[in-house]
Amino acid sequence: MNPLLESHKPENIKILFIAEAPGFNGSGKLTQHFYFADNNLFRTIFTAFEVVYGSFDSAQDFLTFFKSIGCYLDHLSVAAINRSDKAERKIGRQKAVPSLVERLKSYKPEMVIVLMKEIQKQVVEAVEISGIDSVRLLEAVPYPAGSDTNRKNCIAEIASLLRNLEVN
Repeated sequence: MNPLLESHKPENIKILFIAEAPGFNGSGKLTQHFYFADNNLFRTIFTAFEVVYGSFDSAQDFLTFFKSIGCYLDHLSVAAINRSDKAERKIGRQKAVPSLVERLKSYKPEMVIVLMKEIQKQVVEAVEISGIDSVRLLEAVPYPAGSDTNRKNCIAEIASLLRNLEVN
């Protein structure tokens, strides 16, 4: 596992956020990631947590809190698929299911928040194949891109889910 991801992984994952794929540049270098605290997905989740838990002093303060309450963010695909054409992206999502199955077996989350409704099918399939019985809630929220409405809806739906959970 990537050392960056490993350093942010809580011992017991209560809420697993699953995005489509990390951001890679054309030469395959990881350039954007939630845990770099440098992208729209980070800012959106950060804002949703501030709605529920109040302000954080810094991005690092937030990431420490995120981990401390058992939250972790992973991706359906660990390979770059988000810049592919529609057909390749669909194939890439499906090819990513077996890898996610294996990670789910070790994570055993209580809740899964899918950060893009278009990948919900593959995430549900991975949960079912994994055979884990820890997941008591699996919800998909809109991906916070394409419009300010999507971003606001994503924030509102994540905040609503957090308010209705016992995460502490």
